[in-house]
Amino acid sequence: MTDQAPHPTGAPFKPEQVFFADPATDRLLAMLMTLAAELHVAKDRLATLEMVLEKAGLLEPGALDGFQPDAGEKARLDAERQAFVRELMAQTLGREVSLGAPEDGVDKFNR
Repeated sequence: MTDQAPHPTGAPFKPEQVFFADPATDRLLAMLMTLAAELHVAKDRLATLEMVLEKAGLLEPGALDGFQPDAGEKARLDAERQAFVRELMAQTLGREVSLGAPEDGVDKFNR
């Protein structure tokens, strides 16, 4: 018996495909491919939105490419970009993000 939910199509599950010696590498590649697919969807929707706005006369063709933010807009965009990069790169430093359990809390589980 399995505690796994059935596949949405009702088809039986097959063994997981393995491409690399370490299954974590397979999962990392799957995550990367999922992110790539999501990025493509976001870019496609943004391009579609630009086309819709241009057809409605709400946006001139090429307006986004030539856009120059004012000082306040630039500061906001820069701050958001820096926060994103800081958070993204923090993960590559290998530093522990969690403070961990307090020492007296660990003892509760060592019984």
